[in-house]
Amino acid sequence: MSIPLKGIAEKVRFPCFFGTTTPPEFTLTFPPDSLDFDRIDTLRDCMVMIDSMDQTTSIAADICALQPPCLVRLIAREAVTHTQTRNYFRVDATARVAASSVIPETLAREGEGWRLLGDTIDLSGSGLLCAFSEPLEKGTKVRIELTLPSPDMDMIKAFGHVVRCRKIEEGLYHTALHFDMIDSESQDKIMACCFELQRRYLRMRVRLQHPDTKG
Repeated sequence: MSIPLKGIAEKVRFPCFFGTTTPPEFTLTFPPDSLDFDRIDTLRDCMVMIDSMDQTTSIAADICALQPPCLVRLIAREAVTHTQTRNYFRVDATARVAASSVIPETLAREGEGWRLLGDTIDLSGSGLLCAFSEPLEKGTKVRIELTLPSPDMDMIKAFGHVVRCRKIEEGLYHTALHFDMIDSESQDKIMACCFELQRRYLRMRVRLQHPDTKG
């Protein structure tokens, strides 16, 4: 599970166990002493990844109750099966990103040209969640420049729009951007990066669950 912590823009991954109650509510149980419940930011949403034999499902959820020291209750908002919807596969990823006006600088009139620099919080083939120092209005068309967190540090350029923007604190806004125009090669590079990050997270989770495992 990717958990939002107070004072940290990027969500942090913790291994846990999924439990069912009355849909759309569900529970997650954490190993003892693995998570400081006082640091959980209940005002931000979470991303839960459930691995089964043949597929991985992501659930976007809101925290509805904390029951220290091990239990968190959540309400599911949206579930995406990765084997069914490849482009919606989303992972936590920190990368540099710039959002700017779609109007070329040479053609922009006064006030039409702008540019924000920030970092991604998560990433998928269909869009990204970013942390910016200023807000962007929902529906705003944007030019996106993304440096992938991969060995080659590929620069991705695309056009998109603002899906939502939420103020976290003064000078920190979480902004979701959706790709409207992106070439297939760039989208493939994003997906390759996402799958590599997922493999890295899964290997890390295995080591946390089985600390004696070597290699």
